[in-house]
Amino acid sequence: MSGVRTLAQESAPDAAARERASDPRESIILQAPAGSGKTAVLTERMLRLLAEVDEPEEILAITFTRRAAAEMRERVLQALGAEGGEGPLGRRLGALAARALARSEARGWRLREDPARLRIQTIDAFNLSLANRLPLAARCGGPLTLGERPEALYRLAARETLVRAEQDPDLAADVGLWFERLDNRWGN
Repeated sequence: MSGVRTLAQESAPDAAARERASDPRESIILQAPAGSGKTAVLTERMLRLLAEVDEPEEILAITFTRRAAAEMRERVLQALGAEGGEGPLGRRLGALAARALARSEARGWRLREDPARLRIQTIDAFNLSLANRLPLAARCGGPLTLGERPEALYRLAARETLVRAEQDPDLAADVGLWFERLDNRWGN
């Protein structure tokens, strides 16, 4: 059975990779297939960071979907609620959560009572929060909202950008070349 690998052999390199990925001193891009444990690694990373930062708002966890953000928030809160689970991963999460809760207690964060202090959100929500902080000079009037179907707004923004660029002497030649490549079809 020389070609067969045991679970213990498989988990050793995986454990080292997970440890590196959850280390807050490392800058990472976490890419893995569905069901491979990305959320568990990110939960570990969040708990490790909570044990070190001055305020929980210093941590920003960004995902692409609301579902992923909700799942990550739920996992962090479960771990903080002493629901790490069983087995090695559960014990590890429990230990990390205990350190995070000790920091919360020492700093008066009250994370269990005030989980809104955890910034776990989608990239769209993060961008919206940035856009809502724009100064009045940016000609942004009132609070902004996320649109469910932004395609029409994208087309409008593209058209207005091209019209303004066409009127700019430094950009007019580039816009002319762009339309030439599109056979002057504005719809494209």
